[in-house]
Amino acid sequence: MQIVKKISEIREILSDLDKNNSKINLIPTMGNIHEGHLSLLKEANKYEGINVVSIFINPTQFNDIKDFENYPNTFDQDVNLLSKNNCEIIFAPNINEMYPNGLETKKTIFEYREILCDVFRPGHFDGVTTVVKMLLNIIKPSNVFLGEKDFQQLKILETLIIQNKLKTNLVKCSSIRSSNGMSLSSRYTKFSTKEKTQFEKCAQIINKNLLDLINSFDTKILENIKKELQSIGISKIDYCEVREENNLEISNTNINSRLFLAFYVNEIRIIDNFVLY
Repeated sequence: MQIVKKISEIREILSDLDKNNSKINLIPTMGNIHEGHLSLLKEANKYEGINVVSIFINPTQFNDIKDFENYPNTFDQDVNLLSKNNCEIIFAPNINEMYPNGLETKKTIFEYREILCDVFRPGHFDGVTTVVKMLLNIIKPSNVFLGEKDFQQLKILETLIIQNKLKTNLVKCSSIRSSNGMSLSSRYTKFSTKEKTQFEKCAQIINKNLLDLINSFDTKILENIKKELQSIGISKIDYCEVREENNLEISNTNINSRLFLAFYVNEIRIIDNFVLY
C-alpha cells in the first residue's frame, strides 16, 4: 500500500496506471476510518480497478471552527485498518497542498439546497462540493463510492458529477448501522459515557417511532419523536422531517420516502436518515 501526500505524486502514479488502462475506485473520507468506510471498500472490491482512499479533513466544510479542531484525527490507526482491507493507495494531502492560495469555496450546485443541513450549516455544502470536485479532477476515478448516511450530500454530489459531465460513476452504498439502528459516524468516538447512554435512549425513541411511521404513516409521529427526544434532555433538534428521496421535497407518505433527523447530544451533532418503505 502506498501513502501519497503530494498532488504531483498522485498524478504521476495515476498517469502510469492510466497507461496500463487500469481503472480507479475512489473512496473519499476525512479519516477516522470505521466499519462504514470499510463497507465502501468492500463494495469497491466488486469493481475492477485500483482502490484509492483519500483522507483529508477539509476545513472549508466546517461552519464551526471548534468542530473542525475537534474532529478526530487517527491517521496511524486509519493506515493500519486500510492496509488490511484491500486499499492500495492512500491519498492524504495537507491543507496547503489542497488550498495553495488559501481557503476558498464556490457555490456551484443549487439543487437540494436551503433545506435540511444546508439551513443549519451555511457554507458546508460549498466546502464539500469544492473539495470533492478537486479530488475528482486530481484522481479522475472510474467509480466513486459514497454512503447514504449523508443523503442530502449524496444528492448534491450526484448533481456535481452530472453538471460537470465528469466521467465518474457514483456508486451509492447503504449506511452501515450499529446494533442500536443508527448509522455509524466518526463523531461518535467523541461521546463521553454519559453521552453514550443518552444516545442509546435517543436510538430507542427513534426506532420505536420509525416502526410506527413505516406501519401507519402519520405526520403526528414526527412531533412525538421531537417531544420524546426533548423529554430526555435533547434540547436542540435541527429537523425531523419526511422527504421524498428522489427530489428531497416534503412528503406526506412513506412511499419512496425517508425520515431525516438532525439533533445534538450536547455538542455532538447527529444526522441520520431512515427508509420508510
